[in-house]
Amino acid sequence: MVRGLSLTAANLLLLVLLVCQINGQETQSRKLKSAPKQAEFSGLITSRLSLKELERWKTIERIVFADDERQQPLHPTLRNLWEWVDASGHAVFVEIMRSTKTSTCTAGSFVIERFDPKGEKHIAVIKLNLSSIDQAYVGSDSARDSGFVPFEWLSKEERYVEVLGHELAHAVHILTNLERAGKVEEMIEKTNEMLLSPRPSRKDTPLSPEMKRRLSRRDALLKDLEKQAEEMEYVIWRELTASKPIREKLPSSLATQ
Repeated sequence: MVRGLSLTAANLLLLVLLVCQINGQETQSRKLKSAPKQAEFSGLITSRLSLKELERWKTIERIVFADDERQQPLHPTLRNLWEWVDASGHAVFVEIMRSTKTSTCTAGSFVIERFDPKGEKHIAVIKLNLSSIDQAYVGSDSARDSGFVPFEWLSKEERYVEVLGHELAHAVHILTNLERAGKVEEMIEKTNEMLLSPRPSRKDTPLSPEMKRRLSRRDALLKDLEKQAEEMEYVIWRELTASKPIREKLPSSLATQ
């Protein structure tokens, strides 16, 4: 599923508070038709990954949980996000997108596959598009409004970790609040389903006023969700860049150039 080189101290404090709260406690929808069996599991679930993909996932995991020589976490924000999802009771599957089409530019996504009205056990998926991440342009032209340049100074595997952090931030922000998760289900997932469902009318038939209103509300919600995730992603990027020289000096160096 970042941003702000100019984040204020207040914003950073809010992010830290969010992480502490977490530690204490895009758009296509694909509904699970055989969910009961899969719903027996919870946390971050890698059963949808191939053996080759699992090896890459292990590399990502090693970076996330890297410690310094004093056994202190090098990426506390990222680790807290991961551990919250893993202990949340919700089922969050991990998938690696296999599309190699250059038109597929999405680096990652977080989607609710099955919404639990009680908020006890949602089923969701985090998708990572490694090909898109590998090909992403890194430079001043890709800077966010805040000036932050995603992936700057990061290795290939560290880029994957940054995108994972962005999507984990979405997962935590959405799954910690039943009302927010309900809005995502209603305004994003259902709207996308309606857009993708076959229509008996001609393809060039204009959208109805109601659908236009739904799209407007969907896009407004997406914008709000992205703002929060982008701020968290920036914090994660700072942790990754700050830890690079430390990780490179450790006996079990995780750095890849």
